[in-house]
Amino acid sequence: MPAYQMTSVRFTKLPHYIDTPANLTYATSGSACFDVCAAIAGPFVLEPGQHAGIPTGIKLAPEFPLWFRVCSRSGLAIKHGIITIAGIIDTDYRGELIIGLLNTTPDKAYTIQPGDKIAQVELPFPYRAEFIEVSNQEFELETTERGTGGFGSTGR
Repeated sequence: MPAYQMTSVRFTKLPHYIDTPANLTYATSGSACFDVCAAIAGPFVLEPGQHAGIPTGIKLAPEFPLWFRVCSRSGLAIKHGIITIAGIIDTDYRGELIIGLLNTTPDKAYTIQPGDKIAQVELPFPYRAEFIEVSNQEFELETTERGTGGFGSTGR
């Protein structure tokens, strides 16, 4: 079994968060990544070739200098052609975790349901997250240079 080093990851749930046992959990003791789930109000259809940012309803704050890498779920990729895009979440990002998904199939739409597992997230090996839930107010007290700016906010 891998020798993981636990590291604290503070998180807060946003009002549209969907409470599901799979969210922010490692599926097995040997899993390198934790799962994140869609926080959407109703089904979302990802058409062939379409990409979209899917909200998770969570904000995460790893201990400096760690970052997150967003990875595709193998079942979604192999069975349905759904892959993640935009894969690094910097250590100083404090906005909502939005998962970029792309439907690579040429002729088949895929429907994402509220609470579906949509991606897996890893910390650099040998680290593994120990999640500590904090209030939105407490989470907002820690400011960073980047803050909630994401998706090209640092320039072209």
